[in-house]
Amino acid sequence: MRILFLALGCLLITACASNPTTLFEEQVKNSTTPLARTPSEAMHNTQAVPMPIDPGWRPPQWKITAAEPRILINGVPSNYRLFSVVLIKGKPFHIDVNSWCVNSCLGFSKFALNPYLILMDAQGNVQAEGFGKATGIVGVISQVLKGTVKSSGTYYLIVAADNRAPGETIVIDNVLLMGAAASPIAPLRIGMGSYPFGSVGPLLNTEEVP
Repeated sequence: MRILFLALGCLLITACASNPTTLFEEQVKNSTTPLARTPSEAMHNTQAVPMPIDPGWRPPQWKITAAEPRILINGVPSNYRLFSVVLIKGKPFHIDVNSWCVNSCLGFSKFALNPYLILMDAQGNVQAEGFGKATGIVGVISQVLKGTVKSSGTYYLIVAADNRAPGETIVIDNVLLMGAAASPIAPLRIGMGSYPFGSVGPLLNTEEVP
């Protein structure tokens, strides 16, 4: 009986530890990692990772954890990763950003990090911010950012967690537009709950025509 109680206690502790709201409160809001108040500041708070180009059927993934720096998005702190990519003036580009289900979707509750994207030039000027054109099934969220830039050079993509509603059903309600504010769309609901941490995989796709 004692072993049973211990086992149940361990299960309850594990469940609490993986609760998205608890994780957000304890490991994001109360974190001591650098907290940027602007995208430009966020760009200087971490080292950029070169974005893969056409990596094939198994693109690399990067974890966003409590150890990453944070950025305020509409007043809400979010951990993020920074990626660099060279874009050519006037040449259409197509960036895919994937985010996979937490813990391989094991268990009854399915969670994923919903990527919030910010594209900047080398001076930290925001070119687009919000969500890419999204599709989603239980298991993976895929977003697309495409368009053209006015100047050739290195650009930087912040991939952050959308922490507006940890644990609630993921809702994507605007789409990135190059050179303009994000445009509202009919809300797209994805059958997974929002999670503050996860694995993301941005890539430059030269095989797709924007």
